[in-house]
Amino acid sequence: MKNIVSLLIVFAVVFASCGILFHQSINRNKFVIDKNGLKRFLEGQYVSSVGLLRASTTVYPDNITIYIVNDNVLAAKALIVLASPLTFKIIAELNNEYSGGWNGKIDVLLGRDIPDTFYSSYNLLVKEIDGYKVVWEKLNYSSPITDWYNYADLLVYHALDKLLQGSRREAEESFINLTKMWDGYGFRDKAYYETQTYAVYKCALFIYLYRALQYAGSKIINDYSYIYDKCLSIIAKAQDPKYGGIHTDYRVVDGEIVVEGDMNTETTSIVVLALYSNYPKIIGEHAEPTL
Repeated sequence: MKNIVSLLIVFAVVFASCGILFHQSINRNKFVIDKNGLKRFLEGQYVSSVGLLRASTTVYPDNITIYIVNDNVLAAKALIVLASPLTFKIIAELNNEYSGGWNGKIDVLLGRDIPDTFYSSYNLLVKEIDGYKVVWEKLNYSSPITDWYNYADLLVYHALDKLLQGSRREAEESFINLTKMWDGYGFRDKAYYETQTYAVYKCALFIYLYRALQYAGSKIINDYSYIYDKCLSIIAKAQDPKYGGIHTDYRVVDGEIVVEGDMNTETTSIVVLALYSNYPKIIGEHAEPTL
């Protein structure tokens, strides 16, 4: 009984911080994202025997891999935003078995301070259940990422952490550096040059940071609303029309976006949090007031 009461308290706090939005889609400049589809996909990823969501749908090995973090830590909060009853089960599993599942990196998306240094990561196999591998992404503290500023996602995490620390100026510097990676179709960071593909979740992270800076009173973001709109259109195009999940990658062929990659729990969760949650507002309001 005590555990149930504690879980209800945790859920109530997170529910409030996420800011549930009940409209069914986002429509800015005619780019429609189906909110019900996002919910349907995430709920369909749930593996009842494990109590968590698997990473992807068809591509091996992610279709049989369950990542504690980033996937389930983010999905637990995304499902709260989507008003899904599954969130009770996921949060209970994360809290009871994995101390919440934090890893010191994507935590910042949920309003938690992270280390000032970024580190490479490794996957720790925790256990195997019913043909599924449960994996925990851990930081390798002996391997710092010294060129973190060459990665779009790390620039966003750095900026959000600076907002949490109260520095809008430093967050804006990272935002400007992020915009310099934009080539009209996506973010050409170091990872892009290694794979020659764009990542959809980086578009969602741009929107996340844009919103956070907006709540921080930043004026510089107004010059980059065109990137916001293009990112939103890419996310809408990457949403699977049948299953509702967000595909992970895309290329540009003859000037047209060609979506690739499997639908993915992590990417879909980041999209939900970026577009529908109150976390950008909570993070942005930590920064110093507009002068």
